[in-house]
Amino acid sequence: MSATPYTLLLVDDQSIFLDGIESLLERLPEVTIVGKATNGKDAVLLTMQLKPDIVLMDINMPGMDGIEATKHIRKAHPDTRIVVLSMYGHREFVLELLDSGVGGYLLKTTGREELLEALRTVANGKQYIATELRELAAKADKHTDREGEPGYGALTKREVQVVKLIMQERTTQEIADQLFLSTATVETHRRNIMHKLDVRNTAGLVKYAMERGWGA
Repeated sequence: MSATPYTLLLVDDQSIFLDGIESLLERLPEVTIVGKATNGKDAVLLTMQLKPDIVLMDINMPGMDGIEATKHIRKAHPDTRIVVLSMYGHREFVLELLDSGVGGYLLKTTGREELLEALRTVANGKQYIATELRELAAKADKHTDREGEPGYGALTKREVQVVKLIMQERTTQEIADQLFLSTATVETHRRNIMHKLDVRNTAGLVKYAMERGWGA
């Protein structure tokens, strides 16, 4: 049986990685690479213009990261399926993206055969999760807090502001002053952020922010 043909948009902030993926895929008869983007904003714009069947999306990019770009694309052009190809298997990344309806999630440590299998699976309308992440994905519905709500979730705009100020080594009082909040409210935001991201301390929070490309 011949593979289902599909058009593909490649998105990664490293040009050498884009070139490598293009070289790997362009010889396959079922694949037509219609464009490449190096940031989330361009990925959204090119998706609107080119209407690819699949977007192969990196997460850590300047400006609009891959998670936000994925959400924009899913909302504006739901017929385009997205396969995330990331360095990170962070629980919050995986569950947030699966919740947004991505077609697949792969780690950049994946081999050629798994990448091809994932793209073909998604082109056929099914979801593909990296072998290493399947147990995590299967448990997604079981991670609930004491109120029965999901134990993960996308950060609010205010929480993102707090994270970025923590990255700048601002004190709780300085964050409160800049955002016109009480110190108690800032501490509440910090606890909520830790809970959502499933991290135990500021070091874990900073690591997450760096992975999202939020470093100063």
